[in-house]
Amino acid sequence: MRIMKMRTFTVSLLTAVLLLSGCQQAESTQASSLFPDEALTPFATPTVTATATATLVSAPTETLVPTITPTPRTHIVQGNDTLFEIAAKNDLTLDEIKAANPDLNPYLLGPGTVIIIPAPNGQSHSPTQNAPDVTPYPMTFSDPQCTPSLSGGTYCFAELLNPQPMMVDSLSAQFSLTDIATGEALTRPALVPLNRLASGSQLPLFAYFPPPVPVNPQIGLQLITAASVNQTGTPTALQSAVVMVDQSEINISANGLSAVVTTQVRFEGAEGAAGKIWIAAVAYDAAGEIVGIRRFVSPNAVNPGEWVPFSLNIYSIGEKIDRVDLFGEVNP
Repeated sequence: MRIMKMRTFTVSLLTAVLLLSGCQQAESTQASSLFPDEALTPFATPTVTATATATLVSAPTETLVPTITPTPRTHIVQGNDTLFEIAAKNDLTLDEIKAANPDLNPYLLGPGTVIIIPAPNGQSHSPTQNAPDVTPYPMTFSDPQCTPSLSGGTYCFAELLNPQPMMVDSLSAQFSLTDIATGEALTRPALVPLNRLASGSQLPLFAYFPPPVPVNPQIGLQLITAASVNQTGTPTALQSAVVMVDQSEINISANGLSAVVTTQVRFEGAEGAAGKIWIAAVAYDAAGEIVGIRRFVSPNAVNPGEWVPFSLNIYSIGEKIDRVDLFGEVNP
C-alpha cells in the first residue's frame, strides 16, 4: 500500500516494496540513496500491467574447468557515491559488497573511502551442482522502462505485484537488453529494496547497465525466484508487523529533480520483538513511471511503538518527480 501525504498512515509491509549509504541526519537517521548523481524528475501513480508469467532460469549442471579466482578490484568513493549505487554498477548485491568490506560502516561512507569490489557472483566459483529446480510463484510485472544515464549506461525499473494469497520472499529477477539487429543480449540482476512482498502489494525492481548498451534495445524482465515466506507462507511476528509513519513531509524541489522526505516511523503488532525498520522511498513521474529509489534502515533495532526520526533525499534519473511513495518492513 502506498503512503500518501497525511498526518498518520500505515506503510504496507513488503510488505506495505538501493541500500545506499546516504545523507546522515543529526538524530540517527541514515538513508541509502540510489542514483544520486543523475538528474531527477517527479512521478505519478503507476498502473501495474499484467505480463506473461516468468519462468525459472534452470541452474547450471555442467562442471566447469577450475579457473583462477579474479583479484578483487577497489573503488574510491567520490562525492555522493552510495553502497547501493556502487553495488548496482558492479553487478553485485549490497550483501556481497558488505561481506567483502566487513569493517566498513555504510553510515559513515565518505569521499576517499576505499571499497573492495569482489568478483560478481558466479565468476570466481563453479556453479552449484544439483541445485533444486523450483518453479517460482507466479508474479505480475509492470512493463519495464529504461532510461539512459549521463554516463552512457542505462537504468531500468519495473514494479512487481504479488497476486498470491500469501506473503512471498526470496525474490529475484533479471533485466535484459537485446540488440534487435544482432540478437546479442545483456543481462543484469534486478535489485529489490526490501525483502518481502505481502499479498496484493507491489515493490520496485531496478538495475543499472554500464556502457556500452545497444541503441533502442528490446527490454526484457524475467522472474527467477519467489517463494512463500519462511517456506510455509506464515510470517513471523516481525515480518507481519505494521509500519506506521507520522508527520510525513515530502517536499519536491522546484525543478522536480529531487525530493526530501522528513518524518518519523515506528512499527506495531510484534509485542516483545525488537527489529530494524526498513523504508523504501520510490519516486514516480507524472506518467507513473519510477524515476528514483532510496532506502532508509534504522541504525539500531527498536521496540514496537518506538518512534525513529529520519530524513532522506531522493533524486530522479529522468523525468520530473511527481510523487514519492513509501514502503516499509521490519527485519531482525
